[in-house]
Amino acid sequence: MNIQPEEATREQIEDAIAEWRGARELRLSIEKEAAAVRATETTLKDFIVAAMRSQVYEAVVKGGRQTYVRTTQVPVAEDRQAFEAYILAEGDLSLLQFRPAVGAIKERLEAGVSVPGITMLDTYDLGDKKA
Repeated sequence: MNIQPEEATREQIEDAIAEWRGARELRLSIEKEAAAVRATETTLKDFIVAAMRSQVYEAVVKGGRQTYVRTTQVPVAEDRQAFEAYILAEGDLSLLQFRPAVGAIKERLEAGVSVPGITMLDTYDLGDKKA
């Protein structure tokens, strides 16, 4: 749209709503189809990884392309208490991903407990339902 929101007429807003609904409907339809394709892809990938690992294939060449199992190591906190104790003892928060836990913060705020350093930010989205 090449007008400023504060200058929009009601008709322009209604037109934008109709266009948004169409775009949203198209996106949801595409996402539904993509989810089905993703489920098939994941099932096939899981099968191939299990088959190649159990049969000790390093790679399979088919159609001029090589498919192989990539191994990546990721950290897993098997002993959460020991991990948390280490962080507290060292005071090194760089071991954590910094993202406030929305649910935990909301629970505390609803219980009247203030969480230092946290403020609530309004975000805006659109809803759409039958009138």
